[in-house]
Amino acid sequence: MAITLGTNIPSYTARVNLNTVTSKLTDTMEKLSTGLKINRAGDDAAGLVISENMEALIRGSKQAQNNIQNATSFLTIAEDGMVSIGDHFQRINDLLVNMANDTNDIDSRTAAVREIIERLDEINRLAESTNFNGKTMLDGSVDSIIVQMGPDETSSSILDISEALTDCHVESLKAILPGNLNPDALKLDNGDIIIPKEEIQDDGSIATKYYYEKDGAEYNGATTGLESAFDPTNENCRNYMASVQNAISELSTRRGLLGAYENRMDSSYDSLSTRIESLESAKSIYTDTDIAQEATNMTTQQIMQQYNVALLANANTIPQLALQLIG
Repeated sequence: MAITLGTNIPSYTARVNLNTVTSKLTDTMEKLSTGLKINRAGDDAAGLVISENMEALIRGSKQAQNNIQNATSFLTIAEDGMVSIGDHFQRINDLLVNMANDTNDIDSRTAAVREIIERLDEINRLAESTNFNGKTMLDGSVDSIIVQMGPDETSSSILDISEALTDCHVESLKAILPGNLNPDALKLDNGDIIIPKEEIQDDGSIATKYYYEKDGAEYNGATTGLESAFDPTNENCRNYMASVQNAISELSTRRGLLGAYENRMDSSYDSLSTRIESLESAKSIYTDTDIAQEATNMTTQQIMQQYNVALLANANTIPQLALQLIG
């Protein structure tokens, strides 16, 4: 090879190789410092797309788990409300069983009915006040409660848990106290029974209005001098007992369905945990640095860098040989 002054080819070659190995060493040290194999799209464009899609699934799955936990809390509160309502119906049933016994006189049966009336009012209050985060659940106002249980938009990722809820008002459960067991109910001359109901007026006062037992229409006639409809016979007590027991059965059925939804969501939560673990493992193949491999690369690249520095220094002395030729 000719000795020239204008172009030092060996120096140029050594400089290119030094720049190349220095760039690789920089990339290696970045991977070691961040622990990531992909620090920018240029590191692995295809791997970036795959890993980002996996990250979306992982984060979506974790949020879905949070959704499931919130939905489980929602159903737990709903069940607590149903339990309390069921306890009231059980006590009402106990009272009716006792009332349907001839050892009780009219006064004891009247006292029992007064307790039943208070418990029915409390059942309606619980139906209207049981709520989660301001959303009532036992008053019949719920159309649907959609739980996003998966990380995507498919129908398999959602669950409507509203079917487990029910309107727990006494009227909806068909457990209204019949007029013949209501001490305040009145009987009209034609045999119709009207039942009193206290209502809050616009001015805040409370007024008692009467409604027909059969159709619920408001009665606007005179109430003074009317015959009491109260007739707590054994037969009447047993008839209402059947209505109360049907309400208890309906609540039990709803609680069973509610439990089935809870079990399903628990299973989905566990499945998501397994899926997240698998996705994290798969994503790490694309994103996580192999520390042992990169440490080996760094050692090799450092040696190559030092080697090329020495070569460059030696190559830079070649033009000095020209001076010796003309000296």
